[in-house]
Amino acid sequence: MRILFLTRVYPPTVGGMEAFSYNLIANFRKLNKKTWIIANKKGKKYLPLFLPYSFFKSLFIIKKNEIEYLHLSDALMSPLGFLLKILTGTKTVVTIHGLDITYDNFLYQKIVIFSLKRLDKLFCVSNHTKKECLKRGLEESRCSVIPNGVNPKGYQLSEAKSKLLEKLSEEISIPLENKTLLLSVGRLIKRKGINWFINRVINSLPKNYIYLISGDGPERQKIQQSIVKKKLENRVYLLGKTGNNLLKLLYNCSDVFIMPNITVKGDMEGFGIVILEAGSAGLPVVASGIEGIKDAVLNGQTGILVPERNVWEYLEGIKKAKKLQRKLIKNIIKNNFSWESVAEKYYRSIIEL
Repeated sequence: MRILFLTRVYPPTVGGMEAFSYNLIANFRKLNKKTWIIANKKGKKYLPLFLPYSFFKSLFIIKKNEIEYLHLSDALMSPLGFLLKILTGTKTVVTIHGLDITYDNFLYQKIVIFSLKRLDKLFCVSNHTKKECLKRGLEESRCSVIPNGVNPKGYQLSEAKSKLLEKLSEEISIPLENKTLLLSVGRLIKRKGINWFINRVINSLPKNYIYLISGDGPERQKIQQSIVKKKLENRVYLLGKTGNNLLKLLYNCSDVFIMPNITVKGDMEGFGIVILEAGSAGLPVVASGIEGIKDAVLNGQTGILVPERNVWEYLEGIKKAKKLQRKLIKNIIKNNFSWESVAEKYYRSIIEL
């Protein structure tokens, strides 16, 4: 197979889609040596220059190397992919993540949906994302669901938990002895539901429960105000953006991962890669059973899905999640969501076109 991957998001910039592009391509190359890549490594600011550059470079690579397949990183790239398909006849596929299909702009919807309808295959990261595609008139026969993946050993640490807790406590300057640690990781935006969780749930948990929040975003000030209002300064901590080493400590030391998302019109959780990251370290999750989150949690096995905005269900879910076996969670994540298995699903699906 001769395939070209075209992506507007790629490391060293950091984010879920950047991680998706890097890991999918890296693992695909293990299966298929004749793999080319054109990637934007300079972030969103470079995008206006990257799009025309990538178009002409794609034309050159496709013709020079007789490329058979073109993979687009997301729906925003579909107009470019459609033009390349017309000019070269290359079979063109795209991965759709969520916001790239639901973005609420009339012109965007017209152009992107028109282009997507003319591509050969649409890979959706969750069943909810597929549902959004079907709502916009895309053919079900051309939509397949392949979940996001994770590197199973990427967030695992081998040291004893007691030693890791000491390191974490020193790193974040918070006393953690005899504490039960709840953890959330992600951008601080409304749909993540963190402000709701602080206002409605924390005070109903035992006093030894500590809530650690990794991430930053537009809701940070509002969340900080809620912490002060609820007098939770000694129980809820905003850690800001955390590096990979600290994130590993957080995943391995925490007792339950919390993803308390709420429904926000025009915004959605396409999947929830952080759930897989947590699970790869054996950390059970309690999450709202909405949108793409439902595909990232195997209910009762890797975590507990609960109704959104339901305080009692969250309290019960945390009790249940604590009883789940970390070793079993690691194995389930490895067997179902490793990037190796995800790349293989892409390979088999594309080669059958």
